[in-house]
Amino acid sequence: MNINVLKTNKYLLFLSFLTLFFIIFIFYLLTNINNNEQLISKLENSLIYTKNIFEEEKKYALSLAILLSKDKEIIDSFLKKDRKESFILVNKKISTLKKLQNSDIEVQIHNKELNTYLRSWDFSIKDIPLSSFRQGLVKVKESLEPLVSIELGKRLNIKAISPLIVNNKFVGSIEIIINFKGLTKKLHKNSLDMYVLLDNKYLNEKSELTNNQKINDFILINQDMINPNIFKDINIRNLEDYGYFTNENLAFSYFTFYSLDREKLGYVIISSKNNKKTQVNSSYKKQINNTNHRIIIE
Repeated sequence: MNINVLKTNKYLLFLSFLTLFFIIFIFYLLTNINNNEQLISKLENSLIYTKNIFEEEKKYALSLAILLSKDKEIIDSFLKKDRKESFILVNKKISTLKKLQNSDIEVQIHNKELNTYLRSWDFSIKDIPLSSFRQGLVKVKESLEPLVSIELGKRLNIKAISPLIVNNKFVGSIEIIINFKGLTKKLHKNSLDMYVLLDNKYLNEKSELTNNQKINDFILINQDMINPNIFKDINIRNLEDYGYFTNENLAFSYFTFYSLDREKLGYVIISSKNNKKTQVNSSYKKQINNTNHRIIIE
């Protein structure tokens, strides 16, 4: 065989292997880019969906608070200071809502001094001063406007407060309280798991959350127990206002929730399966977003 032909064949063979290598490499890059884009899209959708159902739950709580604050039977029993009658009336309405709308709510009524008048879940509790640690109650009394937020008291939950106005005077307020169990179940049905994490620096010795599971200096609010390794190698305290991150098995999106005074209380983190083991780590800051009802989720 002619030596020039042999050299040409070797050269062509080398070019073929080189071309094949570049084709495989480009295909690999395009596949990774596509997987990354698909995962980001999936995480963005889960983030938007979760924020939307939070807002829906808050609007629902606010509408109930406003509705009950106009309820003549409740107002009349409150003005008579007939706590027993108020207790029966409130729990009757809660029972009706549970049957009609599968609502899991609690109700608290406060007097004009912002002390506890009635709690739907415990008749024995009354006359507890709340103004020193319940910012929402103070703001409602000052503004005479209804308000809804994620607020920290002895527990952390959604609280919607509406003033009780009689003859154009503030006589007290009524509060709808919704925990995160319903939202957690709703997300789980859509193959999403939610973790509400509160910075443990906001806990005090009277809090009902002190025995909850602790993860990276945060308190798990909405679930009894999870594998602490779920956030392995993630420093939650370094997260920004919202973003995405992954580990080998799971993909996460998250957003921040704040107090009414703009203190960063913690994070809502949503996880889903990361079947293709794609790696993502993106965090973003967001400008302050104030609304009429002070719904602060970012």
